[in-house]
Amino acid sequence: MPEGRYLVREGDAERVLIVQELDAPPPRRRRRRARPVEPAEPEQVPVTRVTVTGVALEGPAEGSAWLREATGNRERGTEELRAATRIVNRALSALRAEARDPLVQEVGATQALAIRFGHGSGDELAEGRWTEARELAPPRRGRLDDVEPQSRVAAVLAGRDEVHPAETLMLRARLDAQHGRDAEARHGLRAAREALEEEPGPRRDELLKELAAIEKKLGYAASQ
Repeated sequence: MPEGRYLVREGDAERVLIVQELDAPPPRRRRRRARPVEPAEPEQVPVTRVTVTGVALEGPAEGSAWLREATGNRERGTEELRAATRIVNRALSALRAEARDPLVQEVGATQALAIRFGHGSGDELAEGRWTEARELAPPRRGRLDDVEPQSRVAAVLAGRDEVHPAETLMLRARLDAQHGRDAEARHGLRAAREALEEEPGPRRDELLKELAAIEKKLGYAASQ
């Protein structure tokens, strides 16, 4: 995502998304041909630091109280983290559309090298600093923490199994719904149902049940 400061409006509230690139290697000249290289240690790669500001606070005392609540109350902390992630993904969605690049994908908290809650002055936050902050424990990766995915990966790579288009479409629809893109989610679920009708496959019944469960959970009727 391009570096910069972006104003974010959510209803009557205003927040700021700050994107900074750290430890970026010097730009290379673009080459027309491949060149030989010698064995060496992996090269340095850039790290993107993203800061999402919250509501304005009266001072350090109020900031400390907010920080204790956000890190001590799991529900409150999860709400804050999801709100910040939604803003980052709104920006990535706009970047993907403008760049016409489908490989620009959303990010999740589990992909972050570190997640911190904190408070500070406007100047501090703009520079990625803070008056007080706490680093959160790494979040669970959802089902990936509970299942052993190698068997499915091996089966797909060996040609014994395949990923049905409806599986990808359903996952995408759930993500769109989580980020408030209701129209995209509805179209995605409709496309998943059409894919199962046109290409049933051996897992059709299982996937239809999963699709119906997602439609029910998200409140989308199959006919919408």
